Amino acid sequence: MKTNNRNQEPEKRLFLLGVFLILGAFMVLGQVAIKVRAGEHDDAFYRYVDVFTEAYSEITNKYVEDVDEERLFEGALQGMFLTLDSHSQFLDPDSLSQLEKDTEGEFSGIGIHITLKDGVLTVIAPIPGSPSAKLGIRSWDRIIEINGESTEGISLIEAVKKLTGPPGTQVSITIYRKGESEPLYFTITRATIKINSVYFDRIGDDIGYIRLAKFSDETGEDLKKAILSLKKEDVRGLILDLRFNTGGLLNEVVKISEYFVPKGEIIVSTKGRVANQNRVYKSEQDPIVDTPLVVLINRGSASASEILTGAVQDHRLGVIIGPKGERTFGKGSVQTIEELKNTLKWDKDNNPMKCAIRLTTARYYTPSGKCIDKIGIKPDIEIDVPEGNQIELARRGLLGDPDMNEPAISTPSDDNSTLNEDLDTSPALNSFQNQFFVKKDQEKKPEQFVDYQLEESVKIMKAYLLMTNTNNR
Repeated sequence: MKTNNRNQEPEKRLFLLGVFLILGAFMVLGQVAIKVRAGEHDDAFYRYVDVFTEAYSEITNKYVEDVDEERLFEGALQGMFLTLDSHSQFLDPDSLSQLEKDTEGEFSGIGIHITLKDGVLTVIAPIPGSPSAKLGIRSWDRIIEINGESTEGISLIEAVKKLTGPPGTQVSITIYRKGESEPLYFTITRATIKINSVYFDRIGDDIGYIRLAKFSDETGEDLKKAILSLKKEDVRGLILDLRFNTGGLLNEVVKISEYFVPKGEIIVSTKGRVANQNRVYKSEQDPIVDTPLVVLINRGSASASEILTGAVQDHRLGVIIGPKGERTFGKGSVQTIEELKNTLKWDKDNNPMKCAIRLTTARYYTPSGKCIDKIGIKPDIEIDVPEGNQIELARRGLLGDPDMNEPAISTPSDDNSTLNEDLDTSPALNSFQNQFFVKKDQEKKPEQFVDYQLEESVKIMKAYLLMTNTNNR
């Protein structure tokens, strides 16, 4: 049976016209909705800006002293960011310049990494071997005064400017420490602080040790060289030390994670309100580490260190070892720096000086989907570390900071009977143990410092290698 195509054509045209009309209506309604929302924002802005203008006028006309209009506006901008989170802030030209300097490997200051936690200036970690570490400044110390002035309402960049300065100059800080009944007072002499991002060595015959101090531009390549060098020495296990590593560049930690995470697997993901902040970072190459892995962390391990730790833990690529009762710091947010078109400052030739904003735009998630912001990562194995041991470790510097360590106590290198009974007595370990393990000579000289977390990690790795070697026979 044949149908009449001519009779159907008007119906098709009417149907298509209806579809286009419906789509057009949706588009118009969408544009109207956008304009309504924009109008709502505009209405709110003009309603609130009237209040700001009135307050500004009252201050400039009636405050007891003349006011600096620039400082007034900058204070208003900073106050806007204080309602967000501790990592978001307005960056004036000086602050922007200071932030760029912070990415360099050498600076002059007191040697601490700081953040604003719950609005309070807080130490993430001292830099091992630095003036602050040697005086006993600890992770999570709250700095409540700098040179006698309260830090309440201070911005992070402003705090950095106050704490840094020429070598040999001093700065006084007042600290609140949990468990202490009274504030603690420190006068710290600034020094030139140089941070080498990667240090590596061999412990005994078959364990490689790599310490990452930060995640900067060169860390990925330096780490790759360290891994390949240790592989040539036929190490059978690797200890990766991330203690006191407060983070660094996201792209660099993703690159580094590819050395461990199998190709195609998730390293980290980020989620925010803006579409371009919703990203999944996967390993794009085959890993180069194929030996048993131990990762050392403490409460001073933050940000990029937590990304790498989370990837290793979620993919079960190694064992995470930390002090008993401690997690990593819990800095799981992503900041974006956006340069502004406008400015508050001009140079002597009346040229505009760059201003910017540093804004938290996303949070990052471990491969299993965990958000660790303000929570941190719990280690797989917890080590009993004596009270004060980590403070002393920070004072002396970790393995790989020989230039900042106190001179080693001379002890006979050929008398293995003087080693502590719990330690490996292999002659190949002597140089390592002379720096970090207990050793006494016949004259009963003072005990040397023991890095208990590292020592226990070596024992765990050796036991694992022994078991796997036995099982393979």
